[in-house]
Amino acid sequence: MNSDITKKIIQIIVLTLVISYGLDKLVFFSLNKVSDKVMTGQAIGKLNHFLSLKDSTNLLVFGNSRANRHIDVAMLSKNGFNMGIDGIGVAYNSTLINTLNKDLKQIVLVHIDTKNFFDNDYTGSDVNALKTKFHRNPIITKVLDSTSQLSTLQKFYYSMNYNGTSIGILKNYFRPNYNFKSYNGYDGLVVTSSQEKIRDIVLAKSISNKECTDNHQINTTALNYLKSIKSFSEKAPNKTFIFITSPIYHDTCEIDNKMLNEIMQELNLTYTDFTNLYKDNKDNSYWKDATHMSNKGAEAFSNHLLQKYKSFQLKQ
Repeated sequence: MNSDITKKIIQIIVLTLVISYGLDKLVFFSLNKVSDKVMTGQAIGKLNHFLSLKDSTNLLVFGNSRANRHIDVAMLSKNGFNMGIDGIGVAYNSTLINTLNKDLKQIVLVHIDTKNFFDNDYTGSDVNALKTKFHRNPIITKVLDSTSQLSTLQKFYYSMNYNGTSIGILKNYFRPNYNFKSYNGYDGLVVTSSQEKIRDIVLAKSISNKECTDNHQINTTALNYLKSIKSFSEKAPNKTFIFITSPIYHDTCEIDNKMLNEIMQELNLTYTDFTNLYKDNKDNSYWKDATHMSNKGAEAFSNHLLQKYKSFQLKQ
């Protein structure tokens, strides 16, 4: 009797797993059909847009919100795209860069922040933002498989990777935020007259902050992802890689900047730190807050990049 009951329990469990697995794949397929048509919004639209044109552009910009808000690609190239995404780090950027066509001639502008490289808590979890492409894009799948960012259930039940993004996907599916065909990825920040007073207070406080620690240690996870970009660049001789750190209003600590610059030199990567570009030019109209430039500041900085890298013929 016990043996029969055990067999029935096992059969029920197996049947349940088979049904749940089948339902998961059905839901996954359905979500894919919907999400693939979404080309707006940061939930998945901008990623889809990038994947659709990544191999047909002359200039690509990678980075976080400071890349997204600071680099107007229209000023640098007639055919460019800014893939800056809020809140992401070098792991996300490295993964997307590795999806590029190695043989295609392109300029790849990579914005990096010192906070990733000297943050003891950085684990590369930002790559998890690519989870909707798990088992859909081989490069992204390989990276996610090699990390601990996805749980065992997520690797088995693929539809779980849409958790947290499905609402944004549906919203942009039924009501797109903008016309993606005329969108180049750059999102300038406009400061209204009512925001100027608050902005000025925030900027003044950033100057009074003198905190700095001498205990800087490179984050190995961030460094490994940076090395992955370098490795890719060596296999893509037709691509020109430029690494930058964009300006902030007031840098309270320059130790990390110096250390990062040394690392970039050791890796033989073309890098310029623009953190203090406007250190002596306290024009508040250039800023939205202490770390993000306004659209006016972004225009000035993008023009500076154009003049700095004229030899790379960005305006093409």
